[in-house]
Amino acid sequence: MRRLLLPILFAASVWSVSAKDPSVAVITEDLSGEVGDGSIEMVESLTESGISRAPGVSLISRRHLEKLLSEQGLAYNNIVNDRARLGRLVGADILLVVSITKNRITQTRESVTAYGMTENIVRSHSDAAIAVKALEVESGRILAQRQFAKRNSGNRRALDECASKMESTLEGMTFGDLAKETALPRHKVIIKPTANGSDMQGLDLFIDGNFIGNTPITTDVEEGVREVALRKGGNTLWNNRVQVLKEVWLTPDLGN
Repeated sequence: MRRLLLPILFAASVWSVSAKDPSVAVITEDLSGEVGDGSIEMVESLTESGISRAPGVSLISRRHLEKLLSEQGLAYNNIVNDRARLGRLVGADILLVVSITKNRITQTRESVTAYGMTENIVRSHSDAAIAVKALEVESGRILAQRQFAKRNSGNRRALDECASKMESTLEGMTFGDLAKETALPRHKVIIKPTANGSDMQGLDLFIDGNFIGNTPITTDVEEGVREVALRKGGNTLWNNRVQVLKEVWLTPDLGN
């Protein structure tokens, strides 16, 4: 089951052509289903540490966010899947999504013989991966993506090392420069889901976690691998990773 923490917000002045610093909101989530108590909090803390030392970004406390949501009568868990809305709500220019995609610990047994004696030794191995994606709130385009993976057979957990590497990488990022980079080409995506041969009307379309509109729908999508999902009433009916290199037609059959 996916676990989500309230995002840490990093905000400065409104980001504009006058070269003011961007504001950044952070969502930390567990997509692996393998994260134990304290691990997601550790990743969140190191994300905060790295961003807080990045140039031109300042931190807003979680208490401030909770107060903001409470004042508007909104629950974080009800809007987190609509990432664009969440970013606009908190006044963020960039939404940083930090996803723990793997955190697996395995054990192997080995028999070691020395001086005529055999001893059984248990060795632990850990594999971990963290994906970081920076989304521009206004356009929904991906500004940057980073992957951190580690396999460790020592005493230190692989997830700790992934998070430490992520922290140092974030520290060196200049978020204000990300959106100045040349935008990727955009291509038309047509989505017409069906069920038992009939078109399905009014499903919510999400691309990279951002609400786009209701089916059937045609939209322009930035080139690259995109996470596409169809939802109804908060339930995900279909999701897939789609490579957008030219015009794409999607006609998923949602019938039983």
